[in-house]
Order: sequence, then C-alpha cells, then structure tokens
Amino acid sequence: LSVSSERVKSVDIHPTESWALAALYSGNVTIWDYESGSNVKTFEVSDLPVRCAKFITRKQWFVASSDDMRLRVYNYNTMEKIKDFEAHSDYIRYVEVHPTLPYFLTSSDDMTIKCWDWDRGFDCTQLFEGHAHYVMMVKFNPKDTNTFASASLDRSIKVWGLGSPLPHYTLEGHERGVNCIDYYPSGDK
Repeated sequence: LSVSSERVKSVDIHPTESWALAALYSGNVTIWDYESGSNVKTFEVSDLPVRCAKFITRKQWFVASSDDMRLRVYNYNTMEKIKDFEAHSDYIRYVEVHPTLPYFLTSSDDMTIKCWDWDRGFDCTQLFEGHAHYVMMVKFNPKDTNTFASASLDRSIKVWGLGSPLPHYTLEGHERGVNCIDYYPSGDK
C-alpha cells in the first residue's frame, strides 16, 4: 500500500480482513484496504492527534486514544460511536487489547497503566502505578495473557499481572528511555 497520507501515529492490521487501521495526526482514523489500495472508511475522532488505534475484532470495534486524553470506541461496520470518555490526565501513548478477555490496557504520560473492562461499561477496573516517567507501550504476554510488560522513559521495563497493582519485577539497565516492548512469539518463555 502506497498512498499519500497525513502523519501516521499508529497502524493495526485486521486479522481476517485486508484492512490497516491508521491513527492520524489530523485526529482522524482511517481503515485502508491494503489489497485494493482504497480507503474503506474514515472516522473524524478528535480535533487533536490520535496517537493509537486498535481493532477489537470480536466486537467489530476499534478503540482510539487522542491527545485530549480521551478514548473513543467505534463500531467499524456501522460507524456508530459506542463510547467516548476521559481516560487519563495526560497523553495516552498506547492501547493494548486482551486476546480473550473483555479488557484493554492504556499507557500514558501520566505514568500510569489502566485496565478497562467493556463488559462493565468501560469501567477502569485496575490501575497500575510504579513508573517514574511516561509509559510508552504495554504488551500482553502471548504465552500467559494474565501478564503484560510495560516500557517507560524511566529506562525500565516492568512485568505486571492482572489482579495485582504492583509489578512482578523490573528490568533495568537501559541508558535511555524505553519506547517499545514485545514478546518473542515462540519458545518456552
């Protein structure tokens, strides 16, 4: 796919459709068909940049975080806005959708991670604190989806568990902030 575009802040790929969900600096979220090269739909989400957007395919939704510190959830088929709410007290850097449970995590410049439960009206069911700078990204462990890792500009990676507000452990040693995190997809650990 090669198209002229506004500044892209994040991209998520749909698992079954040939769609790329792009969060844009303009405040829009666009679904592109990467096989045909065409724009499927565009959503005007915010007047401020959208930093992250992720598909929640089992609900036919996507969730988007914008620089007004709000989360917005849309049905990507009907274009209906499902929910719009203030989520953090500073920029939301990343959204991570749980693979099976009705949760997604958000990480923020307010140095927190929050867990949101859409079966409970998008209530914040857990708050994770412990980083000393912006939390840039969170990622669920594919081998144990009750745990996740966070990357922060405090130069650390923390591994957390759902159900506990404290990290299991902290990995330190980076000379500068950590911007992203992922798990190795194969092997025993």
